[in-house]
Amino acid sequence: MRQKYRRPGQYPAPLLLPPSLRTLGALPFSGQNFAELDAWLAEDGWPNERMDVAMLEGYLAALIVWPINLSPGAWLPRIWGIRGWKVAAKIEIQEKYDRFIQLIVGMLQDLERRLVSCPPVQTAVFTSGAPHLSGKYFAGAAWATGFMTALQENSVGFAMRSEAARTAVVNIAQYASRRSDGPRELAATATAISSALSVILAERPGGPVERVALKRAALLRASNTLAMAQLQGNAS
Repeated sequence: MRQKYRRPGQYPAPLLLPPSLRTLGALPFSGQNFAELDAWLAEDGWPNERMDVAMLEGYLAALIVWPINLSPGAWLPRIWGIRGWKVAAKIEIQEKYDRFIQLIVGMLQDLERRLVSCPPVQTAVFTSGAPHLSGKYFAGAAWATGFMTALQENSVGFAMRSEAARTAVVNIAQYASRRSDGPRELAATATAISSALSVILAERPGGPVERVALKRAALLRASNTLAMAQLQGNAS
């Protein structure tokens, strides 16, 4: 039987609060945890816009290499396919919500360790040989789509980055449309995206929990809007 989820208008007032990344501490994230999260995202009952595991990793990567300066309450709902702070009916029970958040934050921490290692370690999605259970289409395209989703909806300071970093974003963006590519293209896509990430990461101002003053954030978003419009034109 397919599990139903509530339409946005049917959600009750949120009782589950956004987590604090600082208080969660270090969380383990193994290959088994990756498989658990992938299988969970593949289940019925999520909103239609939920991310698959490849899109999720790209989304989290953007939080790491290009900090979006937003609280978890702002960026978490996009993962389960909702805008604004609402918890999907799929995980509205406290135990399920806590476990899901642990997996997401564990994946975020593991991904950061991989990216900042010297030399960098390939990400979980790009090293996985088998197709992902939650995958909707080519994993490389889903990854790039997740990355660009974070930049287009939440990022600030795009206009202040170097030309090299902005070009690296364009290079990642071009893979978002390659939904017809198959597993054979994943290795080449992973290499290209990893190279672009290293360029962007070299200019990272801080970690994913960094915050900026509201007035400064508003100014940065204004400049970012124009710059992102230019990027979309270059990538098309």
